[in-house]
Amino acid sequence: MPQPDHLNDIERKLIDQLRTGTYITASGPANAWSNTDVTVYGQFPETAQVTYPAIIVEHIANGLETQFMGQDMGSAIKGEIYGIGFNIFIGVDKDSSITVDGEVYKERRLLNYLMLNCANVLMDTDFSSITTTQVLERHYAGFREIAYLPELEIWTARTNMIVTFKNQR
Repeated sequence: MPQPDHLNDIERKLIDQLRTGTYITASGPANAWSNTDVTVYGQFPETAQVTYPAIIVEHIANGLETQFMGQDMGSAIKGEIYGIGFNIFIGVDKDSSITVDGEVYKERRLLNYLMLNCANVLMDTDFSSITTTQVLERHYAGFREIAYLPELEIWTARTNMIVTFKNQR
């Protein structure tokens, strides 16, 4: 029987959640943006093909936080806790905008809005729909390298995240 595709399942779920901007509030699920407001890429696109505002999910590592779970996990199951790492970039150009509660967000204000709500989405992603992957933890590092590139007129921010799961084999 083939091994479940844990790495691609987790990456796909993160990208899908970021596309809809869905996270949980006190009153239930909310969408910070729709899939037409923000373009989410699963890898770096060609420069000429980028549509802003953009979120880029870059799979940067696997095997992080590997912990041996033992040779006997019951019923002759072997495995370990395994981690997958991502860099997540946000880019906003001078023409980008999203309307939030009737107000137009642009430039640095839009970047701030996307950073906060992207963090909400990352922390609230429900991996339970991935039936073959048992996600244990996620480690979110917060946005860093927040910058404005004047020659390109682009505001950017980067964060990273590690998701750990049981890799039963």
